[in-house]
Amino acid sequence: MNKSVLLSVMVLLLLMVYCIDPGQKKLIYIAEQQLKDASENYLKAWSDKDSTLILELSTPDFERIINGKIVSNSPAGLVKSLGFWHTAIPDFKLSIREITAKGNRTYISWTCTGTHTGMLDNVPPTGKKSTTEGFSVLTFNDEGEIEHESAYYDQLGVMQEWGFTLAAPVME
Repeated sequence: MNKSVLLSVMVLLLLMVYCIDPGQKKLIYIAEQQLKDASENYLKAWSDKDSTLILELSTPDFERIINGKIVSNSPAGLVKSLGFWHTAIPDFKLSIREITAKGNRTYISWTCTGTHTGMLDNVPPTGKKSTTEGFSVLTFNDEGEIEHESAYYDQLGVMQEWGFTLAAPVME
């Protein structure tokens, strides 16, 4: 009985290996490469302050989450966020360390650099440079447009590089 089960499993595995359509693998590779290219363009648009490209790449219901907080839920909000960061950090640059595509998502490891020479909300410029490592997950719809971004970076580290410090909480 055990030999027949083992033989059946082996035959099934051989059929699965030899019946895979090589064209299907190529289509998956092409789709993943297109998502990687769109991801590269998205990060380049952030570096170049290219709001036109940002709008072309995103869906009308685009949502962006940074460190667990929704920061924009529309392409207009995304463009506003782009302007906000480029006002505070005119030399804002993102460089890609690695991109992996799987299904309808890309996983991007990136480095961000810039000098805080403009207003950041109510925070006056410090003139100091910062570098941070971050990670983004981009989710694409069936047309290859970005519908969601979740990004994470060391916000405290950036603020410390700009000269800000943490104070211990006041205990009562």
